[in-house]
Amino acid sequence: MDTDEQVYIGDTSLGLYGLVNSPLVSTSNVVAGAATTTTWATKTHDEILKDVNTILTNTWAASGWAVVPDTLLIPPTQYGALISRKVSDAGNISILEFLRQNSISLARNGRPLNIQPVKWLVGRGTSGTDRMVAYTKAQNRVRFPMVPLQRTPLEYRSLFHITTYFGRLGAVEFVYPETLAYADGI
Repeated sequence: MDTDEQVYIGDTSLGLYGLVNSPLVSTSNVVAGAATTTTWATKTHDEILKDVNTILTNTWAASGWAVVPDTLLIPPTQYGALISRKVSDAGNISILEFLRQNSISLARNGRPLNIQPVKWLVGRGTSGTDRMVAYTKAQNRVRFPMVPLQRTPLEYRSLFHITTYFGRLGAVEFVYPETLAYADGI
């Protein structure tokens, strides 16, 4: 759990940021906009696709048109809604599958957009709104140095075998922060 928390939100006591709250990454409210409070709960599949393509295009532009994000992180509630809602009354595919197949990520990267739920995005946005994160999952863009756990030699105490495991936690390294983007208000 410590590693999970360190990767996504960092450690405030040490002044470290994570993948979903770094000040190095640009944040926008392109999803909800300033004049409206419409969230994904009330938007159509085309409006949600527009929101997803907007964050992908903005990130692509910020990277100098070099990198289109291949991963989208969203809160679990929105993820569940995308799975349960269908694109049409015919009930052929979910909105989640529609987004994977119709985002600009598929056209540029040659593979469907990887959409994953992340609990740390709930209330993480501006004014306590939910946040969406677009990034490229590659070590040359963003990385977390993971040190393998080590253990002390095994001790025998009566019927018990005792050993201690230890390790260190790193911090998320934003090699190219312009290849990530946040959008609040979904």
